[in-house]
Amino acid sequence: MNRRATLTLLCVCYALVVAVRLCAPSDIDNRDQAKQGLYVIDVVHNGKIFLPTMHGVEPATKPPLYNWIAAGVSLVWGDVTVTTIRLPAVLCGLVVVLMTFLIGEMLLSRLVGLFAGLALVCNYHFVTLACTARTDMMLCMFITVALLFFLRAYHEQEERNQHVLLAFVCLGFGTITKGPVAPALVATVVVVFLLFRKDLKWLKTVPLGRGAAIWLSITLAWFIPALIEGGREFFDVVVMDEMVNRFLGIGTRARKTRPFYYLVGHFFGKFMPWSLFVPTALLWRRKTDDASEKAKLLFPLVWFFGVLVFFSISKGKRSDYILPMYPAASLIVAWLWLSLSEQPPDGRWWKQLRAISGGYLAGTMALAVMLLAFAIVPGAGSAVARLNPGEADKTALLLDALGSRMWVFLLFSIPLAAVSGAGLLFALRGRTKNLFVVTLAASALTMALYFNFLSSRALNGSGEQKRIFCEKAAEIVGSSENLQFLRVKNSIHFYMKKNTRPLTHEEALEFLGKADSPFLITTEKEYHGLQDVAEFDIVVLEKSEYLLREERSYVLLGK
Repeated sequence: MNRRATLTLLCVCYALVVAVRLCAPSDIDNRDQAKQGLYVIDVVHNGKIFLPTMHGVEPATKPPLYNWIAAGVSLVWGDVTVTTIRLPAVLCGLVVVLMTFLIGEMLLSRLVGLFAGLALVCNYHFVTLACTARTDMMLCMFITVALLFFLRAYHEQEERNQHVLLAFVCLGFGTITKGPVAPALVATVVVVFLLFRKDLKWLKTVPLGRGAAIWLSITLAWFIPALIEGGREFFDVVVMDEMVNRFLGIGTRARKTRPFYYLVGHFFGKFMPWSLFVPTALLWRRKTDDASEKAKLLFPLVWFFGVLVFFSISKGKRSDYILPMYPAASLIVAWLWLSLSEQPPDGRWWKQLRAISGGYLAGTMALAVMLLAFAIVPGAGSAVARLNPGEADKTALLLDALGSRMWVFLLFSIPLAAVSGAGLLFALRGRTKNLFVVTLAASALTMALYFNFLSSRALNGSGEQKRIFCEKAAEIVGSSENLQFLRVKNSIHFYMKKNTRPLTHEEALEFLGKADSPFLITTEKEYHGLQDVAEFDIVVLEKSEYLLREERSYVLLGK
C-alpha cells in the first residue's frame, strides 16, 4: 500500500470512529468543556483575546491558543456551538494519528506506522480526548509534530536547520496552548535520546539560539499582554497555581497530589487493549539479538518513558496527562506485532501474543453476549436488579437506553460478538496477522457500545436534557438582556450564550423584584427558597426534566 492510500485509510477510519463518538450522548459539563466554551464566547462576543474569562470575572486557567482557534471556527460557522468548540480537538487528533504514521514509517516501516495509527484510532481514551473541547489533544499534537521535526533534522542532513526551527515553532504554539510543559517534555525526550546515542554534540550543530528566540517570541507575544491585562491575579492563577503549584504539589495544590505510580495504572486501564501488549514488547526487545531492531525502537521507548517519568515526578497528576505517551506506545505495540510476524507462529512469544489477544477477545465476546441477553431475553433486567439491588437504578437506565435505540445497539453488539468469536478462532489456530485486525475491530466496536450505552453520560442523558431545556428557555427569553443565573452548571451559561457572573441568593431576589421583565435560570430547589421569602409571585416559565446525575431540575423563572 502506497503512502497516499495509507494516509487515506487512516483518515477514513478516524472519521468513522469520531462520527460515532460525536453522535453518542454527551455532556459538555464533563471535563470542563463548558468552561472552555465560555472562554470562546468571551473571545468572540467580548473581544477578550489575550485573557478570556469565565463568567466575566475568573481568568482562564490555560493559555488561549485553543480558544483562538475555536473562536475562528465559530466565526466561520456563524455561532459558538458545541461543534465549533470541539472541532479543534478533532482536527488535532487527526494530525496526531497522521504524524504517528509518519514517525513509524521513518523509524521502522510503513506497515508499523499504519498499525500504530490504527491502534490510536481504536483506543477509547484517545478518541474521547479527540472529541473533547480541552487543550490536551492540541498539546499532544504540537509535541508529536515537534518530535517529528526533530527526527527529520537528526536523520536528514538537508534542511536540518529548517526542521529544528519548525520544531521550536511547534514548541511555541504548544506553550501558548498549555504552558511550558511542551518544551519541557520535548527537551526531555530529545536529550535522553541523544544521551543513549552518545551524540549530545549534535546539539552544537543546530541553531538552538535562533530556535529559542522563536519559542520565546511566540510565548511572550501572548504572555506580556495577558500579564498587563490580568496583573497579579493572572500571574497567581495561571503561572503559580496552574504551573508551579500543580507540579510541585504546594500551595492550593498541596491536597491534590497523587503517588508516583498513579499514572501507570491509568495507562494500563485507559490505553486498553494495546497497553496489555507493551510489557511483552519490552521483554521481546530485551531478548532479541538484532541490534538494528533495538536501535530502531530506541526513540519510541525514550518518548514513552520520558513522558511517563516526567508526569510521575509531578505531584499534581490527571489521567489525561498521559495522552502524549500514546503515539509512542502505539509504535511500540505495532513494532511488536510486525516483528513477531517474522518469527515461527508456534514460538513462545507468539503464544504470549495470542494469549493476551485471546483473553481480551473473550472479554469483549462475553460483554456482547451478556448485553444481547440483557436486551432481548424477557425478565433479564429484573433478574439483574434483584441480584444487585444497589445497581437497580443503573439497570433501569441501561434497559431504557437499549430500548430507545435498539437498532444502534444491535448494529454494534452483533458484529462485536461475531468478530470476537472469529478472533478467538484465529488465536487458537495461530493466524496472527488476522488477529491484529480482529483486535482492532473488536476494540472499535466495544468503544462504540461504551460511548452509546455504557458510559455515565449515555445512561443518565443529563447533557441532552440540559440542551433541550436551554433551547426552550431561549425561545421564551428571546432577545431580552434581563437574563441572570443562580447556581447552575456552566453548560447552562454556554447554551444560553451568557458568560456572566452568577448571582447570589440575595442578588437574585433583588433582581426578580426590581428588574423590568426579568428572567432567572436556577434549580428547582433554589426556586422554592426564593419563593418562600419573596414578597411577590415568581412564575415558573419552563422546567427541565429531573437530571439523575446532578439530582436536580432546572427552571426558568419570571414574574
